[in-house]
Amino acid sequence: MKNHTILRTLGIRAALLTGALLLSAAGCDADVAVDLDVDPPNLGSGGSLGVCGDGQLGLGEQCDHGPNNGPGQVCRSNCQLNVCGDLELGPGEECDQGSANGDHKPCTSQCLHAVCGDGLLGPGEACDDGNDVDGDACTNACVLASCGDGITQPPETCDDANTVDDDACRNTCAAATCGDGVLQTVVGEQCDHGPANGPAAACRANCLLNVCGDGDLGPGEQCDNGANNGDHAGCKLDCTINVCGDGHAGPLEGCDDGNAVNDDGCTDACTVPTCGDGIVQATEACDDGNAIDTDACTNACTAAACGDGFLQAGEACDDGAGNSDGGDCTLACTIAVCGDGLVHDQGSGHETCDNGPNNGPHKGCLAGCQLNVCGDGDLGPAEGCDDGNLAAGDGCSPVCTLETCGSGVVDPGEQCDDGMDHDQDDGCTDLCSAPVCGDGFTQPSLGEECDLNDVNSDSGACTLNCKQNVCGDGLLWVGVEQCDGGADNGEDKPCKPDCTGAICGDGFAAPGEGCDDGNLVNEDGCTNACKLPTCGDGFVQAGEQCDAGAGNDNNGSCTLACKVPACGDGFVQLGEGCDDGNLVQTDDCPNHCQLPVCGDGYVWAGHEPCDDGNATQGDGCFECQPAKRAFVTSTTYDGNLGGLAGAAAKCQTRADAAGLGGTWDVWLSTDAGSPSTRFAPPLPGYRRIDNTILANTLADLTDGTIDVALSVTELGSTASASDVWTGSSPNGQATTATCTNWTTNSSAVTGEYGRSNGTNASWSDNGNPATCNGLRRLYCFEI
Repeated sequence: MKNHTILRTLGIRAALLTGALLLSAAGCDADVAVDLDVDPPNLGSGGSLGVCGDGQLGLGEQCDHGPNNGPGQVCRSNCQLNVCGDLELGPGEECDQGSANGDHKPCTSQCLHAVCGDGLLGPGEACDDGNDVDGDACTNACVLASCGDGITQPPETCDDANTVDDDACRNTCAAATCGDGVLQTVVGEQCDHGPANGPAAACRANCLLNVCGDGDLGPGEQCDNGANNGDHAGCKLDCTINVCGDGHAGPLEGCDDGNAVNDDGCTDACTVPTCGDGIVQATEACDDGNAIDTDACTNACTAAACGDGFLQAGEACDDGAGNSDGGDCTLACTIAVCGDGLVHDQGSGHETCDNGPNNGPHKGCLAGCQLNVCGDGDLGPAEGCDDGNLAAGDGCSPVCTLETCGSGVVDPGEQCDDGMDHDQDDGCTDLCSAPVCGDGFTQPSLGEECDLNDVNSDSGACTLNCKQNVCGDGLLWVGVEQCDGGADNGEDKPCKPDCTGAICGDGFAAPGEGCDDGNLVNEDGCTNACKLPTCGDGFVQAGEQCDAGAGNDNNGSCTLACKVPACGDGFVQLGEGCDDGNLVQTDDCPNHCQLPVCGDGYVWAGHEPCDDGNATQGDGCFECQPAKRAFVTSTTYDGNLGGLAGAAAKCQTRADAAGLGGTWDVWLSTDAGSPSTRFAPPLPGYRRIDNTILANTLADLTDGTIDVALSVTELGSTASASDVWTGSSPNGQATTATCTNWTTNSSAVTGEYGRSNGTNASWSDNGNPATCNGLRRLYCFEI
């Protein structure tokens, strides 16, 4: 009996051991403790088996913890081990739905709740990659990466989780860039017409509106010289070309009054009016545009007139002020000849009389313009006889009277004889001749006022009509009257009422005079040449700085505008290298009128990018070349940059997109090279896009610190506190973390990075490298 009992006990133990091994082999919960303490059961006096819950492992029981059996315990109330999949929540289990458990069910095959990040695709999950990397194909929320989820995943360059297309990240998850056709005001764009951007377009290549004054010839503009625009420059402030008649005196224009009136203070050719320009001004009697003095208009712009000293058409002579009715050239500009009625007794003349057509035999003045005198053999008006001698007793006395006159008898040769009663007005003179004008006797009964015998002359005191020569009779009394125009005498006529000739300075404007103020002051409203004041008359008038008359010259000491030569007047004077007539400092002629040269302190537009007026290296401008520019990219990249060449190409692309021009390299190191070996030292130094000096030299750039944070992007925006791939120490040399020379974006590889807000070593090396699957910016340097 004992042996039988032992055998049964052994059998029970073997069964339990076999069950435990089977449970273990089936992969049951490793936390389940199997108690194999199977002392021989007390079969009792009746020989019955133990029961579940008695704390003794009986036949068919996997466990029995007595009162500790039950729900949620290692040993269930049926003395079966609590295992995953038995529909009862056991120790260490979060759930147990029995056969409904599964890797894609709410309760996994491990009896754990399905959660995002467990690597199992559970209900409601689009994906589950079992990691906490938010930038791969499956986000930390177990949804598939997509544009607009707020997480930047390759090939996205940004993701701001909105559908706004005009902020820094477009709704296609591409970084906003100038030229993408979408207006992004947050990055400073004023316009963006996509591929239509560019020179001469409404929107320039840098996404700024093409406006007058930007130096780019835009739609509707005739010209645009940027800062050189000006109302007195070739291109005006409204970007129209400066032309004559626009009211603005431009280069090479002496004036511009904005009208087409030729005879005001500025001609319609935009020149200051001068005598000889062919335009009759108010101060000119004429202007035929030539320097010929012998035509109808002199080169002093006065009408041709006798007495001006120039031989005009119809004049036989003109001695100017030397003209005289007693001289070789008369006041009528005719050559003095016998018979002209003028006594030519000056110069080459030897006339003693000239009664014009009344010259001749038996006249007071003979045909040769010599006085008819007693003894010349010609019976003159006052002679009773003239036998050609002055002898007495030959019938004709020495005074040319008949020696028989006075007998009271009319003898042969006598016209009458009243016995010489000394009454010359009784019809018979004491010369026994009938009274006649010119006989030397005044006969009032015949209307004579005088009779000076052979001295009668229309140019003398007694005229040929025996009238007193008076002013206004139209006869010139030589030596007494200067002129006599008869009824034409007048204050404003060539001959004045007192028979004096009109002269400049008499207070009356006569023909040929522009004015006459009666004084000899040249600098008032009327010159002493009786001309209205004008530039070029030789007198410095109000508003004029100088006036050299005919000596005015735009390249001389007084310009044609009567201005003292000065830098900025548009004329190159002695000592000036140039003069473009404006005060623009940056064009081909600065406002000190010397040709532009590097070092003069003025930026020569189109030729010099900078000019700080010194020869100091590292101050941002040296030898008129500016400091090299640098920026941090507005876009981000993972560690697979395409190697060093690919990274440099990304810098060039960003610079080109922003319209910066130039050639660009990247602040990045590989095993093959680093910035300290690739970058050529620029003498002017380095500067940010906003022109703030970053470093004075390459040595300064690589000394461990920079002057300011390199936080300005190619677009001019600020990227503060951003990570930037470098692979470089602050001395510009390579570190060991370079994302396999920038060819991988693996999360298992790292790359060195800096911080865009740093000025100490952290600007290039922030400390610990980062995994290459992250997105970071690049530093770009102009080379």
